[in-house]
Amino acid sequence: MSELKQIYETVISNTNGTNGSVVADNGLKFEVAPVLKADPEHTNPEQLIGASWATCLNAAIISVIRSKRLTNRSRVDVKVKLWLHPVERYSFTLDGFASIEGLSHEEAKEIIDYAHRLCPVSKLIGDKPGVTLTIVPY
Repeated sequence: MSELKQIYETVISNTNGTNGSVVADNGLKFEVAPVLKADPEHTNPEQLIGASWATCLNAAIISVIRSKRLTNRSRVDVKVKLWLHPVERYSFTLDGFASIEGLSHEEAKEIIDYAHRLCPVSKLIGDKPGVTLTIVPY
């Protein structure tokens, strides 16, 4: 088995929690706000984790589709819910919904399941409780 080879690194900095801004080492800066104060000028951890998984998983799906010499379009939606427990405090649930245009449910499931095993964000969140992935019609 070959060794891992690092191909990218970035540093994201936040000093004020959800009341400030986040800055990436390439200069990208975006404003964050508490989830209950969400607006078009601010994002929050819920939106960021949803965007990360949706983008990564769909990129992996597109890669698998192209490797099969297909041109079908795909889509990934992620519903992120924030929960509050009186003792354990906050937690997320992530419900992913993936689809591929023009394929049967079985064909789409085969590609999406394989892409889910390839996607680094899918690997990170794993098959933990509170994480689901459902194949839906395009």
